[in-house]
Amino acid sequence: MSLVVSKNVEKYDDIYKKGHDKSYPNLDLVRLEGWYFKGDGGKVLDYGFGTGNNLIHMLRRGYSVTGAEASIEAVRLLERKLAAMPDLKSRATLVRIETKDELLPMKDESFDFIVCMSVLSLLETKDRIQTLVTEFQRVLKPGGKMIIDVNGPGSDFALKGKFVSDDLYEYILRDHHADGILCYCPQSKESFGRLFGTGWVVDDLGMVAFDYAGMHEFEWLACVRKA
Repeated sequence: MSLVVSKNVEKYDDIYKKGHDKSYPNLDLVRLEGWYFKGDGGKVLDYGFGTGNNLIHMLRRGYSVTGAEASIEAVRLLERKLAAMPDLKSRATLVRIETKDELLPMKDESFDFIVCMSVLSLLETKDRIQTLVTEFQRVLKPGGKMIIDVNGPGSDFALKGKFVSDDLYEYILRDHHADGILCYCPQSKESFGRLFGTGWVVDDLGMVAFDYAGMHEFEWLACVRKA
């Protein structure tokens, strides 16, 4: 089973081509990194870096960061950003995840930390997510830590999407496409926590939500450690 959904990659390539970008890192990552990673430095894998702002934040915090991304347009966007930041670029490595990859192109026990934000819901199935979580465990060093999230029942994906089955929803990406994407949105914290089985220690499992200006967000957040 491939690690990514090729049709979703194509949709996001199109979104980035049309100029989609963000100016700031994920606020929850900013808060959790200092609390959980403790700013100790080390090697970080940022999986599914998108616009790259989380990756840039981690570089500014002193980490060496390998960014992995399936969207070639996202890679190009981040390359342009890093070209203007030579002091940070020297500690960044960008890796393209091919749509047929079944394993991460990294060696065992390569990283002290993993960041994976706003990715899991777009993998569609529990099996694909579990495959990725297993790969994360492989490339983390013993005791290595991960911050990871997934959309929950109060997110736009679920509220504005069409229920398919087993925590799966079909959602239209705003005005970008007429056809939808499948999104995995577990209904409970316990369901999300069960993704981290043997070999993981769950240090914290929580949620963040907002509902304003016609926008709805609900994400489960996990801070987990390789046993």
